[in-house]
Amino acid sequence: MFVALLDIVPEDTDINFEEFVGKLKEVLPETCVLEHYDILPVAFGLKKARVRVRYPEDWGGTDKLEELFSQVEGIQGIEGIAFSKA
Repeated sequence: MFVALLDIVPEDTDINFEEFVGKLKEVLPETCVLEHYDILPVAFGLKKARVRVRYPEDWGGTDKLEELFSQVEGIQGIEGIAFSKA
């Protein structure tokens, strides 16, 4: 298994992050686990979710996770911060 940290920036400043992260969890297959998230400031009232996801090693980098998360509406940007073997 690998573990990745990704920053996910919503389009809106007025967002319920609990619901937002719930939508992120919904697009993940059973082989993945969103283990933890933090809410961090970006700028001008905008915040981002930094999520920690455990996923299959054969996926390699974070491209597949970014592709899955991009299915969620209301996302301005997704950035892979780090990944490593768990």
